[in-house]
This record gives sequence, structure tokens and C-alpha cells, in this order.
Amino acid sequence: MNRKQTGILLATGLAALTLAGCSNNSSSQKRQSTSSSASLIAKKSSVKVSAQGMSPQQSVSLVTAYAGNRYGGAWAQTAKQARQSGLQVNLYPTSRYQLSDNGQGMAYDVTAGGQANGLVYTIDQNDDVVIYQGAQPGKRAKKLVTISKPAMAKYVNAHGQGALVNDLAKNAQVVDKSGGATSNGNANAASYGDNATGKYGNKGPFAVPADMQGTWYSADHDDESTVTISDHEMNIDGDTVKLYHQDSQYAQDNDQPSDDQVSATKDWGRTQFLHDDGGTWLNIQGWFQGAGDGTSYMVKTENIDGKPVKVLVVGEGAENWVTAVYYPSKAMAQQQADQKYDDLHYQDDDD
Repeated sequence: MNRKQTGILLATGLAALTLAGCSNNSSSQKRQSTSSSASLIAKKSSVKVSAQGMSPQQSVSLVTAYAGNRYGGAWAQTAKQARQSGLQVNLYPTSRYQLSDNGQGMAYDVTAGGQANGLVYTIDQNDDVVIYQGAQPGKRAKKLVTISKPAMAKYVNAHGQGALVNDLAKNAQVVDKSGGATSNGNANAASYGDNATGKYGNKGPFAVPADMQGTWYSADHDDESTVTISDHEMNIDGDTVKLYHQDSQYAQDNDQPSDDQVSATKDWGRTQFLHDDGGTWLNIQGWFQGAGDGTSYMVKTENIDGKPVKVLVVGEGAENWVTAVYYPSKAMAQQQADQKYDDLHYQDDDD
């Protein structure tokens, strides 16, 4: 499989109480209101936040502000401490913890100034946030909720905590402890080691599932090919694509990009999950790609010589037809060259 066949290549480049007496009702409501206000982490304000186009620092601050106000306890304590010592989120593989949903393979460990309190969240396949507490290596974490970012923003705004989100984001840091670099609010970079986030509709690095990471080999189509995948990058026969989330509105507003825009994003891939053919595919397209469906990748288990083997399947086109299969070793790729599998969908199946 050569570079033309990958498709991604870069053609265009996250009660009221019922009371009997009126006076009792009035005083009880007053006490209830005071109690409710006192339980909030920050003083109410009219500042509103939007989940659309958030930077990584704003996203982790939204989660922290929401969980702190909604669930209290360690989340509230961390949010309060973070106002003084700064919010720091450490990124680890989800395999570090015992979580009910490993999401996209990355766990966000929320701390105040680096002091861990067992507060973790993941992003699931639908880009919703799964929030936990009591997460420790080797210990099962307690799941609190699965919630979308817009729903968190709605809750925060309704409780007057929008300013808290912005305050936390100012000095927030995202530290990749799975092998990446550090970012901070001033640089507005993600845990990726560059300053791409926030530019050209870039919403931050895309976390590749752990089971897809590694080096894969193919000898299909009489063409040996190697794909190496890390947490945020894919290298295809020497060409590196950096994988990011893209602001969909930015893409709509820039359907005819300038030469400078195309040049600046030539090695960026807009990345998303697609659900098709009984599985979840990682779909990658050029940053300003118009026509075409890009290239999709999925890990499947196939029976090879009587043993279950994980392979990397490549799909392209309108029907996401399988164009190549990659294997964990070069020898196996040569042995299985152009082998077809009954549970995969090839274009000539439709003939």
C-alpha cells in the first residue's frame, strides 16, 4: 500500500421544601438560598462559557468547575485549591487505573498544583466526559457521571460559575506523562509539544486508543508499507501526520483556504471516530480536505494459523472498503499479503 492509497495524504493538507406556614416557608427558603450560595465554589457572576471551541485548558477547567460544584468533596476541594496553586492535569494511559470506561485511551488526572487527589476523567467514543473519583493505580475508581461538554457548560452557567472556569483556565497546565510534553495557558498548547492548539481551528491533540498504538506492517498490493502510531501521531512510510480535533465551524468558514493556511497545516490530520461495520474506526482527513472520505483505521482480531492476532485494518471510500491490512510483524505481513478475511468489507464484495 503506497502513499496514494492512504487517502489522508494531505491533498489539502471534548427541592424545594413543602411547608405549611407562610412565615416558616419564607424563612426556610431564605436559609435554603443562603445554603445553596454558600456551597458554590466561587461567587456567582453573569459570565457565561461556551463548550464550542474550548482550548484544552478551558476544557479541564470546565470539568473541574462542574464536578466541584455538582459533587463537592474532593472535586470541590481541588477546584478551590487550584484557584491559589493552579490547575494541573496529568495525562496517563487509562490502563494505569481501573475504570469502567477506558474511553479513547487517555486518562486526565486533575490536580491542584500537581497534588493528586484521585480525580480522573476520560473522553468516551462520543466525545462525552466520564468523571471519576477515588482513582488510584490498581484501585477501582468510582464513576460519577457521563456528560457532554455542552451540558456541563449549561450547568455552570445556570449556577453563575462561568468566571470560575475562566479563572482556572488562565494558569492551567496539561502535562503529558505518557511520553509527551507540557503545555500551559500562556502558550495555549496542548500536551503535544507544539503551539498548534487554537490556530486554524485546532482544538487540540487527538488521543489515539492504546490498542492502535505501535508499529504495523503490510505487504499488500506488492508494496511493503510500515505505519507507526503514537498517542497523537501517525507515521506512514516516513510521512508524519499530527492528529488533532478540528473546530467544525472553522472548517465551514474556510472552505477556500489560502496558500499560507494550507502550508501551515500540511502535516495536520483532522481526526474523529466513525462507527461502521460493527466497529469503531479512527478516521483521518487532510485539514482542509473537501471531497473524499479520508482514511479510516480499526484494530480487529483475526484467526491466523489457528491463533487470534490483532491486525490494523485500513478502510477508504464511500463504503469504507478495506484496502489493506497491517500486521504486528513484517514476517507475518509477507506471509498474509493480500489475504482477505470474511468479516471485512472489500470493494469487490459489492460487484
